[in-house]
Amino acid sequence: MQQKPIRVLIADEYLFYRRGLQTFLEGHDDVTVVGEAGTSQEVLLLIEGTKPNVLILDLDLPPEGGLHVLGEINGTNIRSIVLAGPDDERYLADAIESGVSGYLFKNAEPPLILSAVREVGHGGTWLQREMTGKLSEEFTRLARARREVPDHLLSDREVQVLTLLAEGLRNADIADRLFISGHTVKAHVTNIFGKLGLNDRVQATRYAIRHRLVIA
Repeated sequence: MQQKPIRVLIADEYLFYRRGLQTFLEGHDDVTVVGEAGTSQEVLLLIEGTKPNVLILDLDLPPEGGLHVLGEINGTNIRSIVLAGPDDERYLADAIESGVSGYLFKNAEPPLILSAVREVGHGGTWLQREMTGKLSEEFTRLARARREVPDHLLSDREVQVLTLLAEGLRNADIADRLFISGHTVKAHVTNIFGKLGLNDRVQATRYAIRHRLVIA
């Protein structure tokens, strides 16, 4: 029995790129492109009507970004392939933890993207070979951060909030990054200060640097 074509939705800022990739993918019988979008709002609206199996997602998709889209579709049956640039490497672990099934550089050739679509569409995962080292480095950094902040003091989420706070992010920005409410961020900050005996963000930043959560 012949399998149904993989239903693909393309989300990228650039129309020329979307249409070119659509033309290439539709030249293969096992793939059908059900839609394309240029903003995060458009892709979330299209998802409801097109029911894609695989979402090809630009991590820099305006205006909220690809991580916002991943947060919105988390828990659905949609499998996602993220397209990332060199400056997006710091979000690699965040994307993987958000449930991404495939990760490619934006300059990946269409045949490589097709291979990723086929693999992810049939339940597999795809990580471009050149990214494996970066992924290992990022998870090593996160693991080291967890070790160097005593487990009995902070939860994993509190470590994340402290790290972002020390990087200079406002509560609203932290909320957007972690897909939680501003009220929840404020509660985490209060708990962090109480647990660590800190009085302000300056002290929190010094603590994060001392425990290697951020680099001075």
